[in-house]
Amino acid sequence: MRNFLCSFFILFFFSRTAFAYIDPASGSTIISLIIGGTVLIGVFLKTFWYKLKSLVGIKDVNNKPVRTTENNKNL
Repeated sequence: MRNFLCSFFILFFFSRTAFAYIDPASGSTIISLIIGGTVLIGVFLKTFWYKLKSLVGIKDVNNKPVRTTENNKNL
């Protein structure tokens, strides 16, 4: 098993020539996956952060009460 892993490592990482072609559709798919993964991680961290803040009991300072006029329009 160790010989197989060493052979795989040597063949995979130390090859000199690569006859590879990435067409435009594959390139745009890869870029879309990278952007989507970045957005996914950001949304996950934001959701986790708000849940953690509510669990600890930290309140937002920017929560001001909304004033209304006689016509019930927000100021």
